[in-house]
Amino acid sequence: MRFELVRGSAQEVLHTASRRAEPRAWLAALDWLVFEAKLHPKATLTTMRVAMDLAGRMDYRRGIVLYDLVGTASRLKVSEATVKRHVAYLRELGALVWLEHGSKRNLRLPGRRYTATATIYGAVIPPLYDTAKGQRLAGTGYNARVIGVTEAGRNLAVDNAVHRTSHQAVRRRLAPPSRGNAPHVPTAEVDGKEKPTRYARADKSKPPKKSTLGHKVTAALFQAADRLARRLRPLHNWTQKARIGELSWVLVDKLAEGCTDQQVDAWLREISPQVAIGLDWRPDRPHTYIASQLRLEETIRQDDAKLSADWANRTSPNASFAAALEETRLQQAGEELPDVAGLEDLDEEARRRMQYDAWADYKAGDPGLVKTAYEVLGTAAAVSLYGQKLVDRCMRLDANANNRRIHLH
Repeated sequence: MRFELVRGSAQEVLHTASRRAEPRAWLAALDWLVFEAKLHPKATLTTMRVAMDLAGRMDYRRGIVLYDLVGTASRLKVSEATVKRHVAYLRELGALVWLEHGSKRNLRLPGRRYTATATIYGAVIPPLYDTAKGQRLAGTGYNARVIGVTEAGRNLAVDNAVHRTSHQAVRRRLAPPSRGNAPHVPTAEVDGKEKPTRYARADKSKPPKKSTLGHKVTAALFQAADRLARRLRPLHNWTQKARIGELSWVLVDKLAEGCTDQQVDAWLREISPQVAIGLDWRPDRPHTYIASQLRLEETIRQDDAKLSADWANRTSPNASFAAALEETRLQQAGEELPDVAGLEDLDEEARRRMQYDAWADYKAGDPGLVKTAYEVLGTAAAVSLYGQKLVDRCMRLDANANNRRIHLH
């Protein structure tokens, strides 16, 4: 599939080859562009989070939305630079176009000291998506609209229906045989005679399958995941679009790690889009979303292990680190923070020590160190000192704590 990233004037509404879309269709197309077709090498789940924030504020029929860079960064608990980067990915995919460029020029509105012009974006779907889905269009560019399906589109719909049917048939064939005297009981030949056996022998020439995180998937483990998927899918509405087989496969890792059914149920609630992202959105491919969450957690565990290993090989902190740490603690106590320009000269060992202390506080439920750096030094300095992942997690922990306090009051 040949696809070139959209550049330059092709990102403008007057020159775009993409068609206008309403938010729900736009998110469905983005799910295909980012996760299935993988057309942009840098687009990730964060790209979808930014897109969902935009979709939640869009005009429902026309897909028009104000950029709101600062607000988006605050809601998603990421830096403004991160939002800018992923919005650029959406434009390069041909999924977002400029309707109006913002400006810092003061509009001099009555009653306001300063008011700049806002950037306005429009949600669009690139022609490659319509071609892949076999959709017929009337018109070109931004004002094009879907009027039907092509012959290839009809064939694709038929193939998808056949695939779903065959997938269900294969699962029925692979299901363990009943304990009754079924006529299709497999047989094994012993001493020239065929004798019925309850289960077919495993083909040892084939390597065992691996799960999303690389665990060995045995028949017993998959059967347990299948039973769990059938029990949990009705309890989580955002997983309804996943087939039982798909949901079973991504739950295998949790069972392989020793999680109980109750723990898996709680985990699914924790990673649901409404809780993790804050939007009432249901992914078209829930098993892909769950797999991405599994990989994200595995990456975080590996980072924690590496940080612990670095801490085990630590040396005594130098004077620069001690001064920087004391300045941060003074700020937490409400005292004035001295000049922080020297933080740029911290060596690698000092940074590792600061990160370890911040991680230890975070695990204890206290995001104070990172929060102080974030609010006093700014986003860029906090990320430089502690890393993007730790900053995101600490700010999310602080936001959740604030929400709980508001709810209690």
